[in-house]
Amino acid sequence: MGLSVVALVVHGAIALLLLHGTVRPPVAADRPVGRPTPTATTPKPTTTPAPTSPPPSTGTPGSAAPAAAGALHLDHACLVADNPPTSAHIPSGDPFGSDLSHLGSGAELQRLYDVHSGTLEPADAAGPVRECDRRLWAIVVAATPVEVLEYVDELLVFDADVSAGTAVGEVFAQPNSTEASAHWRLSLALNNSTDLDVTFNVAHEVGHLLSLNRAEMTGQDESSCQGIFMGEGCLKDRATLATYIDDTWGDDVLDEWSTADDLTDDQQQADAFDAFYEKHHDQFVDAYAATHPVEDFAESFAMWCALGPSSPLLPDFIEGDPTDGAAKLAWFDDPSHAVGLQARARREALQAFTR
Repeated sequence: MGLSVVALVVHGAIALLLLHGTVRPPVAADRPVGRPTPTATTPKPTTTPAPTSPPPSTGTPGSAAPAAAGALHLDHACLVADNPPTSAHIPSGDPFGSDLSHLGSGAELQRLYDVHSGTLEPADAAGPVRECDRRLWAIVVAATPVEVLEYVDELLVFDADVSAGTAVGEVFAQPNSTEASAHWRLSLALNNSTDLDVTFNVAHEVGHLLSLNRAEMTGQDESSCQGIFMGEGCLKDRATLATYIDDTWGDDVLDEWSTADDLTDDQQQADAFDAFYEKHHDQFVDAYAATHPVEDFAESFAMWCALGPSSPLLPDFIEGDPTDGAAKLAWFDDPSHAVGLQARARREALQAFTR
C-alpha cells in the first residue's frame, strides 16, 4: 500500500494512524474502549438460554440466590431494565477517576470493586459484594485467561440508559500512568440484558484486554516507539493486534475504511461506515466490527469465544449471512496465533454457558 496517513477513532475512544499498513495510535492512555448498546444496525439478541434454576419473582441485583460452585448463571433479578440508585460512590483519589461521561448520557453507577488476587473487594462504601455482581465476575473470570485477568484492577457495574445510547461495556486504561497497559478498569452493565448479551459483552472487553495489555507492549513512549504506538504503549513486534490487522484486512479495504473514518461530519461518517459495511459485510461479523480495526478484533473474538461459528444463536447477532466474518473467526483457530490457544479453555466454558 502507498503512504496513507489517516486518523481513526475507536468508539470515540482511541485514535490512531495508518502508515504503510501499520496502526499507529498517538493518543493519551486515558481513553476507554468499549461496546455500545445495540443500534438499528446491530440488533439486540432476543434468545435467552434457559436458566439453570427457577428465577426469583422479586429482588434487587444483590438478592439472587447463590449460584452452585463453578456454575455460570445470572438470575432474571440481575437483568432487570432499571435498578434503583445505590449509595455507591467512587472514592476520592481513585486512580481511574470518577468521571463516567465516557459511558454515555444516563449511565448510573451501581457498584465499584477493587480486584485483588482475582477476587472482588468493595471500594464504594456501599456494603458487601452483591450476589449478582459476584456472578458477573464469575463470567469475567471464566472468559479471561489468568495471565490477562491480573491486569484488571477494578470492576465497575453500572446501569446503561439504552435510550440515551450508553455503552454496555468498556475497558479503561489507568490515566497518567507510565504503565497504563498494566492497569485497567472493566465497566459492565447488566440491566435490560439477557445472559447471552452479558456473556458476549464480557468477551468483547476481554478481546480488548488480550490485545492491549502490558504483555503486548514495550515500555517505550511514542517518541521512541519504532513500531506501532497505542495510547497505552508501544506494541511489540508482531503483537496480536498488528498481526490480526495484517492478516485479515487487505490494503484496499483499509484504504476504503480510512476514507470513511476521515470524514468530520458525524452523519456523513455514519453513512459512509454503513456503506462500507454493506459492501464488505462478508468480511465482518457485524456492523460494529466494521467501524474500526480494534473493534473488529474485539467483536470477532467475542463471536468466536462466546458463540462460535456453528452456534444456532448466530442469527441473533449476525445481521447478514451467518457465514459473514468466518475468516476472522477462523483466524483465532489458527494454532500459530497464541491468542486462540490462550483463550481456548475459556471459550469452552463460555459456550457451555450460552448453549
